[in-house]
Amino acid sequence: MQAYRKAAGAVGSVRKIRDGHWEVRVSAGYRRDGSQRAVSRVAHSEEEAEAMRVRLAAEMGRMPTMGDPLPLDTYFWGVFLPRVERTTTRANRDFYASAWRSHVSPALGHLDVGDVPHAAVAEWCSQLPPASAPAYVRCLRAVLRAAWADGLVAEEPMRQRLRLPRRSTRPAPVWTADEAAEAITRVRGEDIEPLVLVMLGAGLSTSEALARSWEDFGEGCASVEVSWAYTQRDGMKEPKTSRRWRTVPMLPQCAERLEELREAAGGAGPICVNGRGQRMGPGTSPRRWARLFWGPRSDLRTREELAPCALWGLPRIPMNRLRATHETLMQQAGVSDSLNAALHGHSQKVAYSNYLSPVAPAAERAAAAVGEVIGGGTTNLQLV
Repeated sequence: MQAYRKAAGAVGSVRKIRDGHWEVRVSAGYRRDGSQRAVSRVAHSEEEAEAMRVRLAAEMGRMPTMGDPLPLDTYFWGVFLPRVERTTTRANRDFYASAWRSHVSPALGHLDVGDVPHAAVAEWCSQLPPASAPAYVRCLRAVLRAAWADGLVAEEPMRQRLRLPRRSTRPAPVWTADEAAEAITRVRGEDIEPLVLVMLGAGLSTSEALARSWEDFGEGCASVEVSWAYTQRDGMKEPKTSRRWRTVPMLPQCAERLEELREAAGGAGPICVNGRGQRMGPGTSPRRWARLFWGPRSDLRTREELAPCALWGLPRIPMNRLRATHETLMQQAGVSDSLNAALHGHSQKVAYSNYLSPVAPAAERAAAAVGEVIGGGTTNLQLV
């Protein structure tokens, strides 16, 4: 961006080109090739043209690329991404690069960074995959706001409302209390048993559970201290927010079994290891989890009939939904929303939008409580 020079002053002119049309032309400074930097617009009245001349002169003073187009692609790869690499995690950097390369650049990358029409953005949004559209829009917004901060965009970008493709509103599944209790029994002896017990017993995420060592557990494994997380791209990393630094109580059913496993492991080292005796990685645990749901099958080499795996017959849920199962069960048990969110390391807003999944018994208790208030003739309840 050092190749651009801000204008010390701007020269503008207004001339009538035909009835109802005035041409506004403003020049200031020089382009990268040494030629005069100039911008022209058309107004529909003399008053509008004069106001436009003043505005263009001010914008050209603030925006060193106005009149010398800078493609969005050039700004992203040359300025935005190198800056992101120095200030964020590798996972975020890879997300920006992938989202831009696959979804933003083909449709908008050729546009001038200072002139990205809202209509073009809205049309692009309508073509995005529904499930991932918010993430790609967030990527574009981050780039345009960075350009605005650099003085390359005249007005704060993407403030207008965008309609994203409708995504499925079907809630993600969680296990009931009976299904969770049965799973705890069934996974006994499996190589990822400690992960399942920690996630289902304390509500840790997959990355948090993978980073745990036996030293993180309190006496009798009644609690676990949560700090670092283990992800595929970043390896061991600090939590995303200060809320993720916490100590969480363990469900008694899981604590008893974890204490047995800790004693067998000598009380030290990772809670879950792979075949080489090293900490199990983020790429291995999802495959291990998926295999637990395999049904009866034949061995490809011996053709021998194999028995179904540990969790065959239970509703199959993604591994990270064990965290949501724990949070939902805590909610049904009457734990306050603020405490529930604190135990899981996030805000109440995130809890309600992503994790909690109320079921019939909790709803029935709430309805019964309201019915008692109404049926009791109390005057404290005002219906508007």
